[in-house]
Amino acid sequence: MRVYAIVPVKDLREAKSRLRSALDPEARADLALRMMEHVLSALREANVENVCVVSPDETVLNFASKSGATPLVQESRGLNRALELGRRWAMEHGASELLVLPADLPLLEPEDVRALLEIEDYSAISISPDDARSGTNAFLLRPPDALTFHFGPGSFEKHLRAARERGLGVRIVERPGIAFDLDTAGDLARLGA
Repeated sequence: MRVYAIVPVKDLREAKSRLRSALDPEARADLALRMMEHVLSALREANVENVCVVSPDETVLNFASKSGATPLVQESRGLNRALELGRRWAMEHGASELLVLPADLPLLEPEDVRALLEIEDYSAISISPDDARSGTNAFLLRPPDALTFHFGPGSFEKHLRAARERGLGVRIVERPGIAFDLDTAGDLARLGA
């Protein structure tokens, strides 16, 4: 199996905007880069060798390149469009599986990545929700074009519904390291605790 991973990252000027009350712009940008580095490290340690970072931000892309990931310049706006760019890159390089991980998973461990990649029944899709079971915090597609991306509010249910409508097998992978994404001041306090 040829697993390719996509890590989308916003422009650092917009990164972690919901943390404005807790962190200044420089601290938010630094936090975003450190979390991205953590996710890239977890992917490497789980032996996922083909990783791209999709971002409109030059600093992010330079950092990704230095970390061994392929930098892809996002010229369009929106997460789903960024992921489509990453998907095209992966498919052009012969991917048989596509893993999507956001860059804001500070508790992600290599074991979490391995759990996503485990092939028990070869479901077409492995999906991990956030703590609230509202958003999608990890998404594995077999093959890479098995399903359209529906990231945004309520994406977990949207992805499940779309998979069922297409008759695709779905495996839900719930792990604390994937479920916790850092978005709000409350999340930051939980992480500090």
